[in-house]
Amino acid sequence: MRVQVSSITGICLAAALSTLSASAFANADSEGERLSGEEIRELVWGNQVQGEMAGGEAYSEVYLPDGEIVGDGYSGEATIVDDTMCFDYGGDDVDCYGVRRNSDGNIEWIKDDEVAGFGTISDAP
Repeated sequence: MRVQVSSITGICLAAALSTLSASAFANADSEGERLSGEEIRELVWGNQVQGEMAGGEAYSEVYLPDGEIVGDGYSGEATIVDDTMCFDYGGDDVDCYGVRRNSDGNIEWIKDDEVAGFGTISDAP
């Protein structure tokens, strides 16, 4: 019987976390200032951003002033294209996101007019 209770508790916890995560993304989509390419460079580059993407993947990356991306055990290259920040981790795809600053001062990564992730900016270590 204890295993069933633990399983049910685990299922309930997973469902609650999923709901909270979906709620956070839904709320984040409602407001904020979309940044220009130059504003993205000024706000993000030279800093560390920690957050989560919509799929639940947590990240912590430093965006060096020259565009180099430094993560835990990996690196990449960032560029500004028009009013988006583009990420190249050495694969075939380069992903570009708009950046919006929300009312809390955090950022939201925007893809196809939807919030694809969020992050908190801090000084680079």
